[in-house]
Amino acid sequence: MSEGSQQMPACSRIEDVMGVLGRAWAGAVLQAALAGAERFSDFKRAVPGVSDAVLSTRLKELTERGFFEREVDPGPPTAVRYRLTETGRQVEPVLSAAVAFAAANPGAVG
Repeated sequence: MSEGSQQMPACSRIEDVMGVLGRAWAGAVLQAALAGAERFSDFKRAVPGVSDAVLSTRLKELTERGFFEREVDPGPPTAVRYRLTETGRQVEPVLSAAVAFAAANPGAVG
């Protein structure tokens, strides 16, 4: 097997996923988008407690990783929307499973 065709071990893939979804507020931001949030103010309402700086960083990171498409309407006023890509929509069962696991195992995650 050539070096370029080698597959990453499953544990490396899991660590990669957890590295993205495990970042502070990333799961909450994605859940908010799945529920219909598109604008920064929508995310702020849907994710109480997240700071503007962290929300901005998460939206940027998740956009760079392909979970969102960022659309700018030059206005006036300028409006920015974050829309889930197919990749972003595919994360829904992962988030649902994590929520179900947390509910069933509060001592393991709290």
